[in-house]
Amino acid sequence: MSKKITTNSENITLHVLGCRGSMPISGRAFARYGGATSSYLYMTDKEAIILDAGTGILNIPDLGSRRLSILISHAHIDHILGLPMFLGPVGAKELSIYGATHECLTIRQQLDTYLKRPLWPVGLDAFPCTITFTEVKENAEPFQIGDVTVTAVPSNHPGGSTIFKLEHQGTSVVYASDFEHEELPEDRRDEGLTEAEKSLHFPLATDPLKALTDFSRDADLVLYDAQYTSQEYLKCKTFGHSTSEKANELRTAANIKQILLVHHAPGHTDTFLDEMEKEIHQKYNCTSDDMLLAKEGDIIRLA
Repeated sequence: MSKKITTNSENITLHVLGCRGSMPISGRAFARYGGATSSYLYMTDKEAIILDAGTGILNIPDLGSRRLSILISHAHIDHILGLPMFLGPVGAKELSIYGATHECLTIRQQLDTYLKRPLWPVGLDAFPCTITFTEVKENAEPFQIGDVTVTAVPSNHPGGSTIFKLEHQGTSVVYASDFEHEELPEDRRDEGLTEAEKSLHFPLATDPLKALTDFSRDADLVLYDAQYTSQEYLKCKTFGHSTSEKANELRTAANIKQILLVHHAPGHTDTFLDEMEKEIHQKYNCTSDDMLLAKEGDIIRLA
């Protein structure tokens, strides 16, 4: 699946390496949408930027001579589960890992809680690649990965998460997985926020969808968490996920060219997701060019 959004001299693509949420799944009933957890590859002629390191990261294609970076939205297990099996084949290459502090832990400390005994036999220092960790500041000035401009804002998710915007050659992609459109209670938010950070987070915490609308305005592509149906969401409030209904509200309010629905629930089969997408197109009078469900192996061409 490929969509040409704009014409440019440089190739810019978004690869769906894994789009399952919460837990990897397998079986014939899940073959087309895939069972690997969250990982996406944003690729330009010079940069390979991986969004999250779920088990989908093991589906990475040949990157050639591109510089390799990983943006970690948060360290919930489904978003980092593939990292240790990925690091070995990377070999002696240089790798940059970016992530924000959550629950008072730096991105390195968050990964260290998983990549050590008894949960894993070796730590990050055991791998041959040279890893550089960069702390991401949410609600701060954009930073550069080569000539890709990256902006980070906090997501509305239990324990904290980060929404990233990647801009290059006049295109923009927003990665908003693990986002809930309604306010979370205090005990479900990131406990590591300072008072100053809380004031910065305030608009997102109290009106999350409006904050994401402002951040995503006029984007070419938004990856949006639609793990639940509207009925399922009623039983799963405060879990940190959203619905296709809210994705459509975001699409129309923010003038987004295309929304890719991600983080599919582990129990949603291919048949279930096919029916969901069909219903979305009928209900909102749109097509796959406007809004579609991610499938493992999809490639969206931005330029």
